[in-house]
Amino acid sequence: MNVALETLRTNLAPLSGWNAFAKSIVEQIDTKGEVTEKQLAAAERMIAKLAANREVRAAKSGEVDVTAIEALFATAKASGLKRLAFVADGLRISPAPETGRNAGAYYVKDGDAYQGKIAGGRFIASGEADATTLPRLAEIAADPAGMARLYGKRTGICCCCGKELSDPVSVANGIGPVCATRWGL
Repeated sequence: MNVALETLRTNLAPLSGWNAFAKSIVEQIDTKGEVTEKQLAAAERMIAKLAANREVRAAKSGEVDVTAIEALFATAKASGLKRLAFVADGLRISPAPETGRNAGAYYVKDGDAYQGKIAGGRFIASGEADATTLPRLAEIAADPAGMARLYGKRTGICCCCGKELSDPVSVANGIGPVCATRWGL
C-alpha cells in the first residue's frame, strides 16, 4: 500500500464507526488496495470539512470553572428535585442523564438550540454554537445566584422552575422562595 492510501486509511479509520462513506473507503483500501480518483477526492474533501468544523468548535470552546454550577445542582438534587434545569442569560443548563455516555456533564441550550456541553470543567461547543455562549456561560458560572436573580427580574420568570413570578417579593428578588430554598439561592 502506498503512503497516500495509508494516510487516507489512517484518517478515515476513526470515522468508519459512524460514517458509512469512510467505512466503505477503509474496506476498499483493505480489500483492493486502491480507490478511484473520485473516491480519493471525496474522501479528502470530507476530511478537510471535518477538520474545519473541529477548528470552528474549538474556537467556541474553552475552560469554565463550574464549581458554583455543580454546587447549585447538587443542592437542588439533595432537596429532592428530579427534573433539573437552570436558566440564566438565556442559556438553559441541565445535567446529562446519569446513565448515559455523558454522565456527569451538563448540556447547554440557547432557547431550543443545543450549544454544547460542559464536561471536566470545559465547555465543548457544538458546530452550531453561538460565539457568545462561552462568555455568557463563564459569567453565569462566576455568579449563578446573581445571574438567576437578574434573569428573573428581566423576564419575570423563575430561572429554576420556569413559572411566572407573580408575588411582588418574588418579582423584586427575581426568584420564588421555594426555588431559592431548594436550589440554595
